[in-house]
Amino acid sequence: MYPDVRGVTRKYRFLENLFLFLSLLAAVITVGINYAVRSEIMWSLIVVLILFYANVVLRLAIIGKSGYMFKIVSLIITGIAVMFGIDNVIGYRAWSMNYVMPAGILLMDFGILLLMVINHRNWQSYLMAQILTILLSLIPIILFAVGIITFPVLAFIAFGVSLFIFLGTVILGDRRARTELQRRFHI
Repeated sequence: MYPDVRGVTRKYRFLENLFLFLSLLAAVITVGINYAVRSEIMWSLIVVLILFYANVVLRLAIIGKSGYMFKIVSLIITGIAVMFGIDNVIGYRAWSMNYVMPAGILLMDFGILLLMVINHRNWQSYLMAQILTILLSLIPIILFAVGIITFPVLAFIAFGVSLFIFLGTVILGDRRARTELQRRFHI
């Protein structure tokens, strides 16, 4: 006899929905308390953002069926967005743009390097993720150019690390890397 897969799936689905319900309940209660005490800062929005991120982690990373690269990139980008929201709630001091965004890109870079070491037989499959990190690391550079980022050191470090990881992969990977790029871009 085969195990009851549907029963296990229903149990996890129930726990997932229970967590979502409790998160919504906690969000409504904290917003109500925050409104009732008439605080200068909307601290309840920080709680709502954290609950949102917890639900994203649960649904995407733990229960989700997507690939691990998609999970990593999505969670880091969502984390950056949540930190930007928290920065705005407490009176935008630009730490989310100056430090969190470049640090998130560096985290993706080191995650890709770690995955390449772990999956060393198929390292060339991470070239597209490296190109994505280069494109993402251009965003803080552009934000510095338009004056939103005031401390560009980490932004330039993130761009440099992303670029040199890609160049190192292409140069050291030689023919396999070029073949992968030709296959992906139909050159």
